[in-house]
Amino acid sequence: MSMQHRQRMLLGFILANSAVAVAAVAVTLLFSRPPPPQIQGVLLPDARDLAAFELTDHRGNDFRNGDLQGHWHLIIYGFTTCPDVCPATLAELARFRARLTPEFRQDLQILFYSVDYRRDTPAQLASYLSFFDDSFIGLTAAEGGEAGAAAFAASLGILSVLEPAPGSTLNEDDYKVSHGVSLLLLNPEGQLQAVLEPGRRDSNGFPGFAIDTLIEDYTAIRRHLERHAAAISATGQDV
Repeated sequence: MSMQHRQRMLLGFILANSAVAVAAVAVTLLFSRPPPPQIQGVLLPDARDLAAFELTDHRGNDFRNGDLQGHWHLIIYGFTTCPDVCPATLAELARFRARLTPEFRQDLQILFYSVDYRRDTPAQLASYLSFFDDSFIGLTAAEGGEAGAAAFAASLGILSVLEPAPGSTLNEDDYKVSHGVSLLLLNPEGQLQAVLEPGRRDSNGFPGFAIDTLIEDYTAIRRHLERHAAAISATGQDV
């Protein structure tokens, strides 16, 4: 056998074994990767992009998709004159954030999105949120920007209804506001990553969130996605 032929055979052997080794590593990672955490809600296997939107924050500044980049965001939606669920949930989120370890708190922002932009001006949001946590960011429709708010709400599956009083219209400022109760978790790319649902009811039957469960679920999601990212980095492919 010629030297050149032996070299080609050796090279083929090395390449074949390298391919087997890479495949073995990928399979090992695939089967050793822990399953998604069991949470009070839904963790999306593929994060969902948001449509282009434009809102106004509680300081009167524009707030767009780019403002979601670089941080995790937990969104609660409701309205400032809500008598029960909204203030209770905001108080729970203030305690939740305070109890997080610095590792998970430093890059998390809490957003309160108003489904009642007719009443919830930036000034009203600023006054309201100051009772809970100065770091919270309030969001409402920009003046004349109802379409941008609608795009934001539709992307996140936010459900709300403004129901005028009998014989009245929305423009007469006599209406009732109803909305769903969930928390929406956005990843640092500004994509919807998880929906967290209430797991208990208070003495009046209103849905609420247990702080311990929120902490466990949020940290479990973060750790799971970090391990997933590490696995992708190790294999060069999504396992």
